[in-house]
Amino acid sequence: MILEKTTSKNEFKRLTYPHMKLLYNMAFRYCGNTFDAEDIVQETYMIAFDKFHQLREKSKCKPWLLTILRNTFLKNWEKTKIRHKLQETDYIDYLKENVSTESAEDILSKASTRQAVHTALDQLPHKYKEILMLYHADEMLYKEIAQTLEIPIGTVMSRLTRAREALKIILLKQAKNNNNVLNINFKPRSFLKSDEL
Repeated sequence: MILEKTTSKNEFKRLTYPHMKLLYNMAFRYCGNTFDAEDIVQETYMIAFDKFHQLREKSKCKPWLLTILRNTFLKNWEKTKIRHKLQETDYIDYLKENVSTESAEDILSKASTRQAVHTALDQLPHKYKEILMLYHADEMLYKEIAQTLEIPIGTVMSRLTRAREALKIILLKQAKNNNNVLNINFKPRSFLKSDEL
């Protein structure tokens, strides 16, 4: 029994730990702050460890973990119905880690575009925001997204198309209201690179 438990623990680590950064990034996008994201990832790993015996195909570990993460987030989000913002200490830590040698004008231009995209994403319905994040930021395939969200591939494709169109409309309205032009490339996987989020 002890040998079996140790083996499953080692197997769990081997299969799930490589996905920890992805899970944290996804949780952070869902929650909007570090503390809740860490809590959700921790809870996801606890649930995954308890239900590890239910994982039938080892190759489907990533979508399985993302499904648990999503369900954990939705369960917690339904309870609180509150969206948390970054705490002051998070912001200071972020600034310390991201000091750049770029000119202030370049930084401001990138930040403005990035902020416009984030604001627009926040205005999208959850099902569209989620699918955009999985496809563009996490670079998941349609099949992986379908497994993660437990929806057909055709639904993934149609939601992604609708999400892009809705995002484009919101961004164009923002640009018109602010009397400026956004320099955003709407080609697949280019406007939401994970290092820019």
